[in-house]
Amino acid sequence: MKYKKMALVLALGVGLSACNNQKPAENNANTEVSQEANNDKVDEKKVEKTNQNMESTSVYTSFYPIYNLTKQIAGDKFEVKSFTNLKTESHGWEPSAKDIADLTDSQLMFINGAGMEEWGESLEESSDIELVNTSENVELIKGSHDHVHEHEDHDHAHEHDHSHSHGEFDPHTWLSPKNGLAQAKVIADKLSEIDPANKDYYMENYKKIEDELNAMIDEYKEKFEKLENKNFLVSHQAFGYLARDFGLNQIALTSLTSTEDADAKTLKEAVDEAKNLGINTIFYEMGGSSKSADTIANELGANTVPLNTLEFATDEELNNDTTYQDLIKYNLEELYKSMAK
Repeated sequence: MKYKKMALVLALGVGLSACNNQKPAENNANTEVSQEANNDKVDEKKVEKTNQNMESTSVYTSFYPIYNLTKQIAGDKFEVKSFTNLKTESHGWEPSAKDIADLTDSQLMFINGAGMEEWGESLEESSDIELVNTSENVELIKGSHDHVHEHEDHDHAHEHDHSHSHGEFDPHTWLSPKNGLAQAKVIADKLSEIDPANKDYYMENYKKIEDELNAMIDEYKEKFEKLENKNFLVSHQAFGYLARDFGLNQIALTSLTSTEDADAKTLKEAVDEAKNLGINTIFYEMGGSSKSADTIANELGANTVPLNTLEFATDEELNNDTTYQDLIKYNLEELYKSMAK
């Protein structure tokens, strides 16, 4: 037994000696690994956030147009949810405590930005969710101090300022196909960032949207350029970005956020202006009141036609998988038909 114990001690000694005589290159390799580990910790917060996002199989969106674009791009890789009721007007909506509590199954929400989501700042303070502003690359239009029925000059970036409850900018960015394209790209880029393994999938889905919107932009740019009359009268001041895209002139009866009918003075001025400009179609917000539009149309012998603000969806649109592109094209075609008469 003594000999066996001595042999074991000698063996341990030889092993320790070998460890102490490692080559310097091996020590340097260990040092390099340690340095790499330290470097990896620099972006630890970002990595942790990405990992949190990937742990979730769902992403949130603020309201219908952002929901629709995200759903098209995310496909079957994420469950896309809307923070607001898809069938309800989103202006002025405020989340309840239960709404905020329901966000625990996701770390990410795509929002429109431009002041549309008034609750955004407080939501970030009261939850861990990351809000991704899809309008971050959009040139925003300032609101107007002037009466809303007056002409809007889209050749100037410093348009009149009027904040209403949404802040200083017009929040209706999504109603422009050019802006919608920019917003879809933000969504595709973010999904690719949090799920890089499926980047090609997201970018392929984005490319379909890009091709459709670019074709639409080219088609209607050519159509509108040929027209002499580029004026349109609408009940809700929501189409400033679309008007800017195609060099059109929006004349609105009410403000950026108002859902009320216009007063008698505004209606009289609108009738006079419509006569002077040869306007034969009065547009109102789809799903909203047509009372003001009907009053003007009756005075002029004009038509009334709804335009879709996409702020909420109908059962038909949801059940038939109607796309953002479909709804934007509907608006463009109705505007063109009214001006081409």
